[in-house]
Amino acid sequence: MNRTPKLALIPALLTFVLASVSTSVYSQEELSKSTPDGFTLLKDGLEYKIVSHGNGKRKPALTDHVELNISYQVGDSLMFDSRKMNNNKPVPIPITKPRGPGDPVEVFMLMVEGDSAVVRYPVDSIKKTGQAPPWAKDGDKIIYKIKLVSVKTEAEDKKENEEKAARQTAIDDEILKVYFKKNNIKAKKTGSGLYYAIKTEGKGENIKPGETADVNYTGMFMDGKKFDSNTDSSFHHVTPFTLEVGKGHVIKGWDEGLQLLKLNSSATFYIPSTLAYGSSERQGIPANSILIFDVAITSVKTAEQVIKDKAVEAELKQKEALASAGKQVEIDDKLLQDYFAKNNIKANKTASGLYYVISQKGLGPNAKPGKKITMNYTGKTLDGNVFDSNTDPKFSHVSPFSFTLGQGQVIKGWDEGVQLLKLGSKGTFYIPSYLGYGATGAGKAIPPNAILIFDVEVSGIDN
Repeated sequence: MNRTPKLALIPALLTFVLASVSTSVYSQEELSKSTPDGFTLLKDGLEYKIVSHGNGKRKPALTDHVELNISYQVGDSLMFDSRKMNNNKPVPIPITKPRGPGDPVEVFMLMVEGDSAVVRYPVDSIKKTGQAPPWAKDGDKIIYKIKLVSVKTEAEDKKENEEKAARQTAIDDEILKVYFKKNNIKAKKTGSGLYYAIKTEGKGENIKPGETADVNYTGMFMDGKKFDSNTDSSFHHVTPFTLEVGKGHVIKGWDEGLQLLKLNSSATFYIPSTLAYGSSERQGIPANSILIFDVAITSVKTAEQVIKDKAVEAELKQKEALASAGKQVEIDDKLLQDYFAKNNIKANKTASGLYYVISQKGLGPNAKPGKKITMNYTGKTLDGNVFDSNTDPKFSHVSPFSFTLGQGQVIKGWDEGVQLLKLGSKGTFYIPSYLGYGATGAGKAIPPNAILIFDVEVSGIDN
């Protein structure tokens, strides 16, 4: 059920792939230069090479719809391959404005039908956004391999899809009529082509759009083979399925069918493929599959009830988080005090719990929020394990580190601590975990609730 009845994977995954390298909107304009290995370098570091030319003449433009094969990898690790996800068929996507530096949509609009291209983008450029895989090394590149199969205008795509859907609707309806006659099933039909049979009427009013329902279900093909269920333990998720009805969170046949039911209703939906997954294969569901769902409504809540429940839940979580944070503040401070005593360190403490030592005062005013700051640094954990540095060659990024102060681009301990420094200042930050990476940590190098120590130097402050 995709935890939403297997309800649409490829476009969502592809959206994630494209969004994972995007940070701010910019325009596709000038091509900068060629690299030694024949790639063309676009603005902000995206590189591409057309490796084979197609026979088409159309280039995608904004709002066009394309079909393409796309894969991407980081280093030697393949992260996504649309061919494997979509039974070796191209995936359809709309062309939207590039989301920012590194968005391969930039290259889509430079290709013509039939072209194949390789696109590269440095991992270093997306590490600060937290989108890079934790194991990615500095110097690695995200590598996309793209085959542009077709280009259609939005109007052409809409017309083609409507014609295909109309033909398939007629085919599905004939198949269902034969199935009902063969199995002596009496099912009602809605205007959309959905068939349903209510087994238990339930009580109260029909479910309305915006209400939230808990549903038990089993999904089957027309031959009776199950493909998903939250009541059959063999599918490993025996819990009620909760969804907001009428909001497009599930396939169309579900959104329509649930509104025919009440609390404690049970029914069977016979969903033509055009109201399910259409012409795309999804997680073992073949293209143009008619789906049968046995469903039972175990709970219904109004939108107002859901809002109240969420508010209560959020309040409880906040109280738990504050209690947990309070304990961690005490733990971290005790660990730091012991560390200072053991190592004969005299450190200053801020109201937040950050400790710092300034070994070189620097010149001019303190760094202020909004300024672009350039730093050299070495980070280590309380046990002395160095986890990152831009001055140690073994970490493969010996270059100044720049960021905008006070914008949340770095951990809280940095955003606060750097404001205590001037141009040329050197010092050490002793950052409690709640001002660092908190209870989640950051990869293998920084465990949960880790106190961090940074030796820092301010090498630049832009006015």
